[in-house]
Formats: sequence, C-alpha cells, structure tokens
Amino acid sequence: MQRTKMALSVSQALAAMAAACLLGYGAQVHAQTSTATPADGAAPSTQAAPGASQGTRKKPGSKKVVDLTAVAVTGQLSAIRRAQSIKRDAVNVVDSVSAEEAGKFPDPNVADALQRVPGVSVNRSGGESSQIAVRGFGPDFVAVTINNRQMATASGSRAFNFDVLPSEIISVAQVNKTASADIPEIDIGGVVNIQTARPLDFHGYHGAWSAAGVNSNLTGSWQGKTTPKASAVFGWTNADDTFGWTASAMYYKRKDTQLNTQANSWYVDQDISQLSPGPGTAGYTNVAVPETLASNVIDETRTRKGFSGAVDWKPIDQLTIRADTLYSSYQVDPLEHEFGEYGNTGNIQSLTTDANNTVTSFTRSGTGPGVMANDYVMSYTPVYEKSYQNGLNFSYDIDESTNLSLDVSDSKAWNKQSPYGYFLVIGSKNFGANPVWTNNGDNEPPGYTGIISSTDPSTLAAHCCNAGSGNNVTNRINQYQLNLTKNFVDGVLSQLEFGVQFEDKQNKSDSWGTPNSILCNAYCGYTVPVPPDAVGAYVYTAPDKVHGVSSPDLPAQWIQYDPRAYLAWLASPAAYNQLPADKRAALLAGLAANGGTMDAALNPGSYNKVTERSKSFFAKSTFEGTMRDQPWTLEVGVRYLDLTSTSVAINRPPVSYYIDPNDTSNGQVAYGPLAPQSADGGYHKWLPSMNFKWNLLDDLIFRFSLSKTLTSPELSNLYYNKSYGVRPNSLTISQGNPQLQPYMSKNYDMGLEWYINDASYVALEGFYKKVSNFSTLVSTPVQFLTNQADGQPLTWSLTQPINLNSSKIYGEEFTFNYQFTHLLPDPFNGLGIAANYTHVSSSTTLSPGVIAASGKFAVPGIGNSANFSVYYEKGPVQARLAYNWRGSYLESLSYGSGAQPATRDSYGQLDLSASYAINKHLSAFVSGTNLTHQHLYDYSVYPNRFLYAEADGTVYTVGVRGTF
Repeated sequence: MQRTKMALSVSQALAAMAAACLLGYGAQVHAQTSTATPADGAAPSTQAAPGASQGTRKKPGSKKVVDLTAVAVTGQLSAIRRAQSIKRDAVNVVDSVSAEEAGKFPDPNVADALQRVPGVSVNRSGGESSQIAVRGFGPDFVAVTINNRQMATASGSRAFNFDVLPSEIISVAQVNKTASADIPEIDIGGVVNIQTARPLDFHGYHGAWSAAGVNSNLTGSWQGKTTPKASAVFGWTNADDTFGWTASAMYYKRKDTQLNTQANSWYVDQDISQLSPGPGTAGYTNVAVPETLASNVIDETRTRKGFSGAVDWKPIDQLTIRADTLYSSYQVDPLEHEFGEYGNTGNIQSLTTDANNTVTSFTRSGTGPGVMANDYVMSYTPVYEKSYQNGLNFSYDIDESTNLSLDVSDSKAWNKQSPYGYFLVIGSKNFGANPVWTNNGDNEPPGYTGIISSTDPSTLAAHCCNAGSGNNVTNRINQYQLNLTKNFVDGVLSQLEFGVQFEDKQNKSDSWGTPNSILCNAYCGYTVPVPPDAVGAYVYTAPDKVHGVSSPDLPAQWIQYDPRAYLAWLASPAAYNQLPADKRAALLAGLAANGGTMDAALNPGSYNKVTERSKSFFAKSTFEGTMRDQPWTLEVGVRYLDLTSTSVAINRPPVSYYIDPNDTSNGQVAYGPLAPQSADGGYHKWLPSMNFKWNLLDDLIFRFSLSKTLTSPELSNLYYNKSYGVRPNSLTISQGNPQLQPYMSKNYDMGLEWYINDASYVALEGFYKKVSNFSTLVSTPVQFLTNQADGQPLTWSLTQPINLNSSKIYGEEFTFNYQFTHLLPDPFNGLGIAANYTHVSSSTTLSPGVIAASGKFAVPGIGNSANFSVYYEKGPVQARLAYNWRGSYLESLSYGSGAQPATRDSYGQLDLSASYAINKHLSAFVSGTNLTHQHLYDYSVYPNRFLYAEADGTVYTVGVRGTF
C-alpha cells in the first residue's frame, strides 16, 4: 500500500505542476511565429497524411522539414539518433524503434524490438514475442496500424499478432502514448504506427540482402537442425525523384522443441466430505485442487514468408500518388506429445492442505470408476495465418499551404486450419495402484508418484477426444480517409486539420470437429481395449527434464501412436463392435452422417460474426509561439466517432446430460437443433485531446497532455453464441453481450526530457488514466436440464460480460540513454547504454484475501517493466547486449474451467547481437536470444497453485548481409 500511495502522489504532483505551468504563464503567451527548427533528419511533429510517410511540408517560420525516412540510416547508433529525434520533435508523447538501414530492423520480430521502448512489454509464445502491452494495458488495448492504416489480424481478438509481420520491411515502429485527434485509430493503451520505407526516400538503384542459418534448442548449445532465413530489398528511383518503386521479400524457418507443464485450472471450495481432517471434525468442504497435470513436449516448425511492394509517383508537382501492397504468411506446425493425469476429487482417499486450503498432497484410489488413467495424448493445432494489406493514397497540394489527401485501403487476414488438427487420448488406468500427488511449492510443477508403467502397451484403452482444433477466423477491414490540412505563416495559429474516416470491419469465426461428440459419447471411459499394432503404438523418449518446468516425477518415456490410424480404428468394426448396443447404434448413426469417418466437420453451432461500421470526423488546430524566449507548441483537437455493430451466432443447446459411469469426472451431453440469433449494438462518442510542448531550455522539454480515449469491447465478449462446460464439478454456460459499451478513459500525461546530445537523453514521464466501463464477467446460477441418472435439476453457472467496473491506472516512466562518444577515450568511446524502467499501479488489485469476494475485479496486464542494454559501435564492429524484464502481472481474471485468477510470474531475458563489416557492402552478423534459458511460470492466486510452466531455450542466428 505504501508503494501505491507514493506512485499516485508522484502522478498527481506531475499533473499539478503542469496545471500551474499553464495557468501561471498563460498571461505571457503572445502571438509570435516560431523560429524553432527541428534537428536535422527529424520528423515533423504533426501526423502524416494517412497511408503515407510524412514526406516534406512547410511549417510556419521554419525550414523545409525532411522526414526521417528520407535519411540514409546505417548502424545502430544512427537508429538510436533517429528514434531520439522522433521523440524530441513530436508534440504528443512518442517513442519509437528505427531500422539501422534499409531492410535491417534491429530484431527478428517487431514485438521483440518494441519491448525496448519505455513502457512496452511483450506477451511470449513459443520462444517468440507475439503481442505487446503498453503501460500495463494488454494487446486488446493497443491499436496497430501500418502506414496509418489498420491491418487485419486472424488472432480472433482485437490484439495484433506481430509474429506475422516481417521486420525487414519496416523503417520505423512508432508508439503514440498520448492521443492526437488526427491519429486514425484510438486505443487507451496507445497506437503503434509501423512505417515502411518509401521509394522516393532513395535515389537510383538501391538494395540489400541477407542470408542466415537459425538454430533453436533447449540446451543453449548449437545442435539440432539449422534452418534458413533470407531477405532481399530492391528498388529504383528516377533521376528527378518523381517516380520510384521498391520490392522486398523474406523467408524464415525455425525448428524448435518446447517443454511445458500445465494444471489447466484450479477448482476452489471443493466438497470432499468423504474425508475428515481428524477425529470428530467435519469433512473437507473448501479445498482448492488442480484440474489435471499434463506434461507436454511440442516439436514445431515455424515458417514466415512475406512480400511487400510500393510505388511513388509525382505526375505533376502538386500531386503525389502512393500505392502499397503487403502480404505475409505465418505457419506453425506443432506436434504435441503429452503425458497427462486427470484429476477427480471423488477418487481422493486422503489429503493434506496448507493454511490457504491449497492441497499439498493427496492419494488417489486404485479401485472404482474414478481410477486415474495415464493419458497418452497426441495433439496437433496448426496455424497458417495469411494476411494482406493494399493501399492507395492521393496527396494534392491545392496551394503552397493547403493539402488534400485521400486514402483507401483494404486488409484481410485468415487462419483456416481448424479441420486439420486433433486432440486424441489413449489411456491406461492405474488399477491396483495408489497414485500420490505432491505440491512442490512455488516455481516448481507438482508431480505424481506410484503410477503404473507408462511404457506397457498391453493396458491401452480408448478414450477421447476430437479431430479438428481451434477456430477458423477471417477478419476483413475496409478503410477510407479524407484529410484537409491548412498551414499558416503568420500569427500564433500554425495549422488546421480536418478529416473524415469510414471503416467497415467484419470478423467471422467457426470451428471444426468430430460432429456431435460421437467419439467421446462412444469411447470415453477407457472401456474398449486398443490393440497396439492397430494404432502404430510406440515408446516415446522425452527430452531431458528442465528444472522448474518439467514435473520432477515425469516418466522419461511413455506410449505414443499414429493419430490418423487411431481415428481410423475407432471407426472400424473391430472397435465399435466392443461397445454396448446403445452406444454402438449411436456411433454408427453418427458415422453414417459424417461419411463413415471420425474426420472433422464444420460445427454449425460455433458460427459467430461481428460486423462493425464506423464513421468519424476530426478537427485539430496547432498553435506555436514563444514563452520566455523559448518555443512552445499546442495541439487542440476533437474526434467524433459513431459506431454500429451487429453480432450473429448459431447456437446448438444441449437437450440432455448424464455423467459417464466409467469416468465420473466427465459429463456427456446431446445437442438439440440449431437456433440462430442476432443482436445490434453501438455507440457514439466525442473524444477531445490536447498536447502541449514547451522548451524550458534549448535542451529541456516539458510536455503536458489531456485526452479522452476509448477501446472497443473484446470481440469474444461480443460473440453471441453459447458455450457449455460439462464437467460435473463445474457446469458452466458462457455467452457474449453485443450491447457492451466501450472502455472509456480520461488521460493525463506530463513529462520532462533533457536532451544531452543527439544520442543521449534523460526523460521522466508520469501518466494517470481513469478508466470506466470495464467488461466484467458476472455469473448467475440457473437451472438447466436434469441429470438422467437421478432426474434432479442441474444448477449451472451462467456467465456474461457487463459494463460494471472502473479503475485508476497510474505510473511513471524513467529513461536514460547515453552515448560515451565525448567521455571515454578511443576505442571505448563507441560504448553506449540505454535503460528504462516503468512503474504501473492500479486502484483495483486482487489480493488473496479478496479473491473469493463477489464482484471481484482487477485490470489484467498491469505490471512493471524494465529494459537495459549496452551497445558498442566503432569502425566495423557493432554489438548489443540487452536485458528485458517484465514484472509479475494478472494474466486473467477468470482462467480456465475453474474460473480463478491467473498470474504470470516475473520474467527476464538476455539477448545478444553483433556484426562485423567486412567492407562497405558486406557484413557478417550473429545473434542469440534468451541466452540464460529463462522460462515462463503461471500460478492461480497463490504461487504454490501451479498453473503453467514453459521452456523454449535459446535461438541463434548467424549470417551475412550485403548492400548496394
């Protein structure tokens, strides 16, 4: 509590200082043309025309300003200077990462590079950074645009997946942390605009290429298969700089092995009344137990391909036409070998708990229907996301001070791999054994001992689950923008901007699977023996265990098999003739309706479509003058947004329910006819913004910003279909809410920046956000269906999101970048450091003492972050060692079927990159990520309620690069 109060007081003090400055010096502000000129190569402080780099335009009282994309950038020091210039000359609060030269972004993944920006942290998956958070606000609260155009993503949410975007095409990735009315997208966390290089930024023929080998492994040594990475960028601009084109292509492939262990979720308040803590005491009625223990080895191949092209043409001096196209594909082929042991509270013979009612150990019975099985799981969840963006921009100078621009863009992304996946289980029940589960405490997965052999093929029995996996997602965005800009030479008013924007967005989702659960309805329960030869059973040897990730008691070997052979056998007479008559008849009817196979088919009850159409208008004025002989700039604007939405779903509700007598942890349902439904939603909002910048001294800048921003509800919360959780100890119904309103935030930002030289600065920035309309899941008990075994009505928990809570998020960012050019003697004067730390707090937090309270609420993603790097650039040598850290944060308020909070533990990663210039056209480079083999760890409420651990190892890249 002490720390939170201190953070709040700092943010409040910064806001008070800003108000005092504006009020105290307001009387001294007078109309005067600014004579301040941006640093050479600096970007203009105003936003570019949509869909275009900012190019050149005249500002009142200043020289012709040249956008940074027109500067030949070579080397990491030049990239640092470029990013610093962008920050210094912007009016709103901005940070960025720049390419070192054409086609050479500083990291293989855009998100990996952005994590070095103050206040930016990343979400990691499979050893790569996939999504980002800004100032504690997660990926759904961060808008991403490409050349000021929104790009579609097949993530199934509003979060942008950076792993689909080739970094070789990028010139600058700019993070706008405060709003400006002319920025075409709005989000509470911020807006990331990725700028690609323009053809007219270069002269004549130009190009760059690279070729490298990539090696990814768990041990940190160079072993296993080395895969290729290659890229090329080429272009041409004519002699009078009126026509040019660029084209780029890249290919990247990485093979790796990932280890993870998971508990899926924790069930709390479990009534294990058959046991008692001691003589004369009542049974355990509020115990927290894990859902399962699953140990996974994932052998995967990741392949990224990309192509981009751009054409700039100036048919007359007043008109510039820009055309762009971008295509990217990202394919992940993950084959998962899993050894699982599913939980069942009714099978527990004895247990121990700690003071928080968390089980520390329990023993399972070896008799009865609830006997634990050794689950041999084969899983495949492929991803093949394809996306493109096409854009066309016309920029016309009506006169020397007036510009009209029209931008049209179309973007689409899709991932349709659901039919090709599977999740299949063959098991061996632990009859006669008494498995013992042990909680190994914080940062260590639990384990089972006393189980039967995991390599005996004679005990195999059929279980579940499904062909097909995940969701098919298609996302499309059409965008139209018209902007008018008027510059003024005389007076305090320097610029007026007006614009209108129309967007049409559509997101569709459906899933594929073995229809009507015919596989599980027939075979779940481990009652049908499986001949090993019929399914190609073999003994799988797992990689060496990783401490802190692998369960200490995980067998070194277990049974695996051919998934397609297993599915074919389940559909054969040899398998279904062993079923009881009623199950056999139901299975045969299901097979006949599915073409005689267990293959995946479209699940019509999974269809969801959300259509959003928006129109917006903005007006912004920019004022410039001097105060105490130092320049100031004030931007004041407003954006009006009107959005309408329609959610369409097709539901297939259950009509009957029973508990499988052979597996009492499993509920079985039969589904009724399709029931389509739709609902409309929408909103209209006024969003004002103000950004003020004042040079207190030549090298000292003060900033103050006020704004109102919004974030649209999560797509998953707008989906209108229903999903059902049918575990007997957790009967749930989940449904979206198309009438949700957007998150709304009032934002206050203030900061000081001291620019020591062109590659060194110190900055302290405070921010305060008052956010309302948080979507909160509210659960209500409802009576639905009856239990076929006893005819009693069943109580389900119906969960829907509603706009309920608000929160204050506040914090500070501190940045210190320093280049030792003038401080250290040669050759040490090539050294530099870049460090930043962001502290974020929230007025709503979840402590273990309030977890069980009704209406629990906190903001996921809020947490501290820090980055530190030391770099060297001298002569032909460049090197950078970077440490990126993210503090623990709430990952989910309601995670898994247990619906309990999930927390991601703190994580730090050390990366290294270096290059050597053989000559001016050729260089060699090497990089390594996660050199210290750090792993991810999640827990539920308390650190000893283990949820998830993942090890991805180290990735090395070695190659050569050429330019001309």
